[in-house]
Amino acid sequence: MALTVNEKLAAALKEAFKVATGNVVKSSDLPARMKTLLVKKGYLKSIINGWYLFDADIAISKAGESALWYDSMWSFICRYLEVSYGKDYWLSAETSLDLYTANNAVPKQLIVFTKNGTQRIIALPNEMSLMVIPTKKEFSGISKIGNIQVLGLEFALANLAPAFYRTDPLPVEIALNKADINKVAKALIESSNLASAQRIVGAYNEAGFKAESRKLKAMIEAAGFDTLTPVNPFDIPLIGLGHNRHDSPAAIRVRMLWEKLRGEVESEFSQVPKQHFFRQKLKTITKGMDKVYKSDAYHSLSIEGYVVSEELIEKVANGDWSIDSIESDKRHRDALAARGYYEAFEKLKELIEEAHGDKSDVLDLNYLIEVGITEIYTALFAPCVNAGIVKAHDLAGYRNGSIMIRGSQHVPPPSESLLDCMKVLTELIVKEPNFAIKAVLGHFFLGYIHPFPDGNGRTSRFIMNFLFTLGGYRWTVIPVTQRSNYLSSLEEASINGNAKSFASLLKKLMPDEYGLSPNI
Repeated sequence: MALTVNEKLAAALKEAFKVATGNVVKSSDLPARMKTLLVKKGYLKSIINGWYLFDADIAISKAGESALWYDSMWSFICRYLEVSYGKDYWLSAETSLDLYTANNAVPKQLIVFTKNGTQRIIALPNEMSLMVIPTKKEFSGISKIGNIQVLGLEFALANLAPAFYRTDPLPVEIALNKADINKVAKALIESSNLASAQRIVGAYNEAGFKAESRKLKAMIEAAGFDTLTPVNPFDIPLIGLGHNRHDSPAAIRVRMLWEKLRGEVESEFSQVPKQHFFRQKLKTITKGMDKVYKSDAYHSLSIEGYVVSEELIEKVANGDWSIDSIESDKRHRDALAARGYYEAFEKLKELIEEAHGDKSDVLDLNYLIEVGITEIYTALFAPCVNAGIVKAHDLAGYRNGSIMIRGSQHVPPPSESLLDCMKVLTELIVKEPNFAIKAVLGHFFLGYIHPFPDGNGRTSRFIMNFLFTLGGYRWTVIPVTQRSNYLSSLEEASINGNAKSFASLLKKLMPDEYGLSPNI
């Protein structure tokens, strides 16, 4: 008996699911007829010739428009390089350093070196490219991050281009903190690059690691280099936080980025009026929250995308998956999300009442933040658990595995760094004396870290308004009409380390009093 169209599609999906690595499928791994069917139906989107993104969002046709692309990009690059060059390749010093220091922003161009390949440029989605450069230079310091070949951390430092210190000092400072000074010396001696040695000795000194600077200088001079004159390779003063060497690179990046961004937020909110939390009547605060609830819920609720799964394959086999069924699923989830938003709002109100009723005139912020984030997130998805859409154990703890942010070049930290990052974020919020900075950067970094499988944006906006309220500021609604500006300002802070536009937008949207429309 001949297979139905749905059965053929289900079989093709099952085969693609089996051969895919990180949502990436190599054309030759699939039978031609299955590949043709999946391309026609929109489940395979071309990355480059012979390589596809395996994606369930059939409403879009291009790989670069998919929410999965940035999450899957490194899987593609790793597989492509392995198939094309075997072990004869490594990423540039600059890209290697970015990976070591948890700089998850996706670069416009990746540079790869090979000893036996030819020079070429491979165009990737979203105007990205992969440049392959042949070289005769030998490196003993090739290592791996995940499955991709990179320069070892210390060898990457030793081979950085001078401009990198000026254009992106943050990963250099993190790398200096994490590197083994003895291995740095070995890498510099092997490279015989005096200019690089002078820059790194100077960089250690500028970063506040004076002992390391002096030791490195002594080791290199003892190896037969000319007298070494340290050179400051940076254009601007470094933050120099003296962070804990046991912090993960992602957590160190959160610390340093907070310090970099806080001044821009402080400047924007310096003239914004506020009231003392404990001098306001509790009834006034909660009544104001109730007045703004409908507007806030309407504007804040969002719909998440779909990812290919075995359950989806089953739906296809039964003929239950189509554009129409997507819309039906979304309407059902809308109702559950609206209920979850209400329950999270009520939880937050209870926390504000608890904090105000304490009467100590001193907020236990560590308690309020940790409990607040957990109770908001679990309340948002409690209706989905009751409906059987979300498993109860998924609400315990943080996400497992990577996550993507639709349309963003920022890729959140890996799951193994989440405990570290969230501990640091809570510490920074608690220690920060300015409540406007607590609220604005609390929102930004919760989204930047993206600790949960879903609902990070809603949780971030709740935490922002929780902190605004505790600091005597007004609850601020981000209207859907400002969505583009809102997301682009978050992207600017994530990718370019500039929070001015985000802080400016929030200041502009903050109403003069509770219940009024945003200032737009």
